[in-house]
Amino acid sequence: MFGNDSLELTVNVSASEWAYAQRRLTYLETLLLRIVRDKAHIQEWYDAAELAALRLPGLPDSKTGITRKATMGNWRRRTLKDRKGRRYVYHASSFPARAFDALIARLLDLPPVDADMDGVFALPVETPPQHPPMPENTAPVWVLPLMRLMKGEANGNLGRAWQALPAHLPKGIALPSVREAAEILVNLGLA
Repeated sequence: MFGNDSLELTVNVSASEWAYAQRRLTYLETLLLRIVRDKAHIQEWYDAAELAALRLPGLPDSKTGITRKATMGNWRRRTLKDRKGRRYVYHASSFPARAFDALIARLLDLPPVDADMDGVFALPVETPPQHPPMPENTAPVWVLPLMRLMKGEANGNLGRAWQALPAHLPKGIALPSVREAAEILVNLGLA
């Protein structure tokens, strides 16, 4: 070896397979949290009737519509046989992004995806920001390092990413106030 006892491997995976693995991991992490709270609500595969009853955003509200969307979207599915015959169940990671996010929010008992977010964040009262206003279509310099931290070492935890952010900012870039950061992240659709 090269001075240590580790063996580095590289694996090639298609983008769709990688996306599936990432979404499934998110879903399974959510289920683990749910298990701790309520073991009776563990479910990873849903049939069209269950999905229609859930009325998730981005999904049709009928069994036929959901079956059609699942077929067109090539969702991961399994065939179940019961006394009524054959039916398909679809994996949660195959759902469109809005439906998947809404399902995760429901499992975690978060506000609905389209909910008004006023008052959701309990932010401390701070002095108004002293930064010059930025054009609407521009994200502040600190957003990219924050997103990299979220996807990397913070494993999706915004609080941990925020705490680590000062060490990852370019020289001369000041950390915004919590209120300013929250408003910008909500306006950019990142929180």
